[in-house]
Amino acid sequence: MVTESPRAGTARTRELLDHVGRLRADADLMDGYARRLRATAATLGTCPAAPGGSGAALVRQAAVCTSAADRLRFAAEALLTHARGDGPAPVS
Repeated sequence: MVTESPRAGTARTRELLDHVGRLRADADLMDGYARRLRATAATLGTCPAAPGGSGAALVRQAAVCTSAADRLRFAAEALLTHARGDGPAPVS
């Protein structure tokens, strides 16, 4: 049987925690993109030269960004639970 040294386990936990931080940062970026897309859609709504349906398309894309941000945060929490050894990760 092969066992992992405590030092290797600590390094692996640190890697997982770093990854949690990156997932959370990516989620924040996705939320920012969603805000920008909604703002652009609102601006296009007042622009007579805007192509028809472009505002609605941007709103749909913003919703996808928001959903992705939620999923990234959920993944970060699941990974954090795993890294801490708190038991099984939550199920979505």
